[in-house]
Amino acid sequence: SEVHRYCYCYRTMIGRRQYTANTLNTYSANKSKKRTLYHLPSKKLRVLSYSCCSFAIFLLGRRLGSNYDYEGNTRSSSAPPETHRCWLKNALKSGEFKLFSHRSYHDNTQSVQPTCIESLLQLRSIGVNHLDLDLVLDEQAHEEDHSQLIVAHPMEFKGQSEYYSPCANLAFDEMIGTLETVYGNDFFISMEPKAAWGKTQKELRDVALTNLPSTILEKLLENIISHNLSNKCAIILEINDAQDDHEVESERILIGNILQHCQLFKGIRLTDDPPLAMGQYDIIMPTIEFHPSHVHNTAGKVIPPSLQSYSVFWVVDNEADLALAASLHPYGIVSNSPKNIVKIIEGQEWCDE
Repeated sequence: SEVHRYCYCYRTMIGRRQYTANTLNTYSANKSKKRTLYHLPSKKLRVLSYSCCSFAIFLLGRRLGSNYDYEGNTRSSSAPPETHRCWLKNALKSGEFKLFSHRSYHDNTQSVQPTCIESLLQLRSIGVNHLDLDLVLDEQAHEEDHSQLIVAHPMEFKGQSEYYSPCANLAFDEMIGTLETVYGNDFFISMEPKAAWGKTQKELRDVALTNLPSTILEKLLENIISHNLSNKCAIILEINDAQDDHEVESERILIGNILQHCQLFKGIRLTDDPPLAMGQYDIIMPTIEFHPSHVHNTAGKVIPPSLQSYSVFWVVDNEADLALAASLHPYGIVSNSPKNIVKIIEGQEWCDE
């Protein structure tokens, strides 16, 4: 096929080079499985191999995109749109489909947000126990002994956000305590540690991002262990080789230790190339814009059907995007307004069974 032909050099040059002899037994969103972490290739090698494979990805997107109708359903399937909507309704009810609350929002359209614990109680009342959180390291005048993990988007942390989520700027310790008060042990959190991953001047000048990735990862590992979060967590990240060798190696070691307790997720923006395989990731998190019928998807990029059941699409806040997500039968979605999503799914117009 075109993909195999054009990606031959990619597979040959990149390979999958093992960087640790230890195989990690970690909890998976699919099932428990053995996982091994690998070296990232050098920047020059990656650029060369990605160039070699970029045309194949383009061809794959065009080919897969042509297999969808205007509703986003595969042409090989005769299932009408309502079949997909009913699948999602039943999958949510059974727990097969996961609804993640973004940044602790129960409903971001409210003019006044409730307290953190009130929001979590509201989420629990509609059956939502998965949260997607941003984490920032507050070093308090750069005194290492007093550094603290904070649950916040960088704009919330800097006091520059127009809207603040209910649990914004809460210490991680307090956040976990509140989750345990509301849910007991029945919760799951995906966490994106914010740092100067790309070592850009913009990141280094940003008080919310200026820390080295290894610094926040070390603090995160400490908190995961102290709060016994095994099998209740995932980290969302990708190592960037813009850092020096010592920093990259430190990140790899820390991530390896974190993965003894948590899953590994990967965020994917529309500007990124869609993945052709899962690699070492348990779950990928593409934007809903990757749906072939999305108005923003002018380049025809799609997530391969074989990876859609391992995908959590973001951010899905309205019925139109929810219908697109339903047609892909994903692992889940992230929403700023889970209340609205549940209301849509439970409505008779969504699925009249």
